Amino acid sequence: MQGKTSDATLVALTGDTDLIARLRACSADGRFDLAAAADPEAARAALTAHGARAIVLHDLRGPRASLRSAIPVLGRQGVVLALVDDEASPAAAAALEAGAVAALAAADLSPALLRHLIRLALLVRAGEERQKKTRLNEPVIGIPAQALFWEILSLAVRRARRNKDFFALLLLDFDNLPDGESAEGPYRDVALRDLVARIQPTLRGSDTIARLESQQLVILVESMPRVEDVQIVAEKIIEEVEAPGDSALDLAIGIALFPTSADSAEDMLARATDAMLQARERGRNRFAFG
Repeated sequence: MQGKTSDATLVALTGDTDLIARLRACSADGRFDLAAAADPEAARAALTAHGARAIVLHDLRGPRASLRSAIPVLGRQGVVLALVDDEASPAAAAALEAGAVAALAAADLSPALLRHLIRLALLVRAGEERQKKTRLNEPVIGIPAQALFWEILSLAVRRARRNKDFFALLLLDFDNLPDGESAEGPYRDVALRDLVARIQPTLRGSDTIARLESQQLVILVESMPRVEDVQIVAEKIIEEVEAPGDSALDLAIGIALFPTSADSAEDMLARATDAMLQARERGRNRFAFG
């Protein structure tokens, strides 16, 4: 029995009402939902609204072939299928080169083919999500990603135990970061990249800054036994965030100290998370120790 795709949403990026009617007929069995988008901006909004199981069907037939420039931007949010006049056409090849997962000819459009391509798109999407979780560096921000940071933190714990040393873990949780996409990448990634560029000068060369979650950075400050010195680091970071032009940003910093707060990588992050939540309860741009 074929797998169901009833929780998938096909976002039709087209201005062709006849095509939308055909797609609606293809979705009549309930295997997938249909959403229409007249332009790339509307398609991006639909991807955001429908989440990870939304797929864009980008109509690139005839004069719309020039709209393939939207594929890389849409592809950063979801998976793109290209609808073309001919699968062997230059337009199809250009769409695939731009990042579309597959190109299908309008004449071949059928419920069975769409279900097959939606399943393929969801598999591609799942693979991309797995890759994100295991990648070592953030491509837009240029700092270690979560997977690499766990290795760095684990090494720091072992090193501190061996040398009877101290270190601090600062969890930075940002609120009100911009959403959406740009040519450079997701607005949120670009905003974090700019924040990292301003925060790094406040740190020592031996400190490590990495991305933990979508709106979170984490900083490892080794060989800093004095709580007062760690507090100064947090205050300097908040000063940077409160700089003119960033009045909408809201930062909460949770701080865990090794071995006072915890003595393992997992527990250090848990204590820093608890402290971050305490800081957020206190108001905007605050920090707390866990």
